[in-house]
Amino acid sequence: MAVDAQGTDKVQPYLTLAGATFVTLIDQSNLLSSIFRFKAVPNGLLIDEQGILNYQKYGGFEIRKPEFRDIVYTWAEGASSDWLANRTQEDVMGGPDHQQAIQHFQIGTNHYKEGKTKEALEEWKKGRDLEPDNWVIRKQIWAVQNPEKFYGNDVDSDWQREQIEKGA
Repeated sequence: MAVDAQGTDKVQPYLTLAGATFVTLIDQSNLLSSIFRFKAVPNGLLIDEQGILNYQKYGGFEIRKPEFRDIVYTWAEGASSDWLANRTQEDVMGGPDHQQAIQHFQIGTNHYKEGKTKEALEEWKKGRDLEPDNWVIRKQIWAVQNPEKFYGNDVDSDWQREQIEKGA
């Protein structure tokens, strides 16, 4: 799953580079954050053919790490329900202002789609101010203001850490 208000054109190069052979949801409106109440990506959600959520890890899910790759492979090969129950992780979810912060994100995304970048940034910043630890919202602001740090050959993780340390 990817969350990017700028759409599939921004995400597709990373999927191609990763050689992704699985369905990847691109959530432009951050709607899934309203449902699952996460505040950071990457997330891992394993949903079976019946639509049952078998596994969830919010923030920090990295398929290149052996522990997560093993979970995905074992699940795909037909893991038992006991195995899955022992691997579902509980994470800190959004607080009381989460839904309102996501509403600002969604309003901002609508502005962005209409070409109103200034208004989009204003709404996203309102969401950030309500929920300062919502990294999905923060990173969207940063990506629009500093696209060179997010899109291209490499995402500038050092720059992002600097922004976090500065409280930007």
